[in-house]
Amino acid sequence: MAKGIGNDEGIQYICKLIYEAYRVPVLWVDEAAAPRLALGPAALNRPSVQGTGGLPVEVMELVRADPSAEAAAPALPRLYATGFLENFIILQLPGAGGAIVIGPALNAPVTGDNAASLLRDHNIPPGQQASWLEYYGNLPIISRKRWYHAALLLYTLVTGQALSVTELLLAAGPLAEPLHPADDSPDLDLSYRREHTWLHHDPMQEREMFRYITNGDKAGLLRTHASFAEESYGRLSRKSQLRSKKNLAVSSITLATRAAIEGGLFWEIAYTLSDFHIQYIEELRDIPAVDSAMLAALCDFADQVEGSRSARHSRISDRCRNYIYNHLYEELPLGRLAEYAGMSASYLSQLFKKETGTAISDYIQQQRVEEAKRLIQLPGITLSDIATRLHFNDQSYFTKVFKKYTGLTPRQFKQHSR
Repeated sequence: MAKGIGNDEGIQYICKLIYEAYRVPVLWVDEAAAPRLALGPAALNRPSVQGTGGLPVEVMELVRADPSAEAAAPALPRLYATGFLENFIILQLPGAGGAIVIGPALNAPVTGDNAASLLRDHNIPPGQQASWLEYYGNLPIISRKRWYHAALLLYTLVTGQALSVTELLLAAGPLAEPLHPADDSPDLDLSYRREHTWLHHDPMQEREMFRYITNGDKAGLLRTHASFAEESYGRLSRKSQLRSKKNLAVSSITLATRAAIEGGLFWEIAYTLSDFHIQYIEELRDIPAVDSAMLAALCDFADQVEGSRSARHSRISDRCRNYIYNHLYEELPLGRLAEYAGMSASYLSQLFKKETGTAISDYIQQQRVEEAKRLIQLPGITLSDIATRLHFNDQSYFTKVFKKYTGLTPRQFKQHSR
């Protein structure tokens, strides 16, 4: 075996070390994919899919089918993700050593509506969804960066050699060549469009349209949008014109999101708007509705930028305001903001007050009251819950601060909002 592997005890030690470091299921399997060591119960509790339980069959097939199993040295770690979002690391050991399999793990939680829609995509019967939700709830959550580090650490422990992230991600070799049917190749489509002068829009025209979003100029946006010819959009789906329109809308909203952030819109607002508009468009069932919704989304971004431009300040103040917006449900001491801004607390306090006319503590209170106003109008949330979530000391202090900025108590505001 290669330097770094040692004997069976050495492999067992490596497996235990990975398990202790990341708390992710670790399997050492032989060349027939039979377990020799299993650490972590979650690996054995996967709900059945098409009659198969335990680990996904495709993972075991990768272990058995990998040609490197008989090589003199271990292959590079293989990163594999299933259609159910489970992540695995597979490292073939040389000779008849079998393989080490790390996983399953998730890069982000899969809960609630996201889990339900994912299971529907895989035609999982409603009666089995509860077991899948329980399964997802038991899986460890590891960021993508940390997951890569686990693969690098495993390789180093087994081989005694270093491996870079780039080498890891390129381990699968060059990307497959795109498939183009003989009667539908890019060259043929390009020839046809040029012959009939159905050319794509000038990129400067596209840049101009999104520049209007960056500037918060809805009128200019509408003028430029009206100048786009229908045939200039191209075809983004071979099988469905509706799907093509939706793909166009998604790409346009993505560009609009970036343009709005460049224009000063808080990025969390911009990304949330993007999610909302894309989700809405995905539910539409006819092309005119998609066209209308896409234009409405672009105008929404321009309006949001225009609404935020009146409060434009220095980059430092904008970064702090954006940070406060994103972390409003957490404690926000001045020292934390100063560390984020990279300056002393006293200087940040002076700069913020000079540019906004408001002390940072007062600004945070104002934003929490604005958030409370939105929450009060939602069903199923009590006033005490809102006070706790937004870090007011108690109900009476929440009432005092809320009335200071609105002239009403939270209860009065709720009654007036009905």
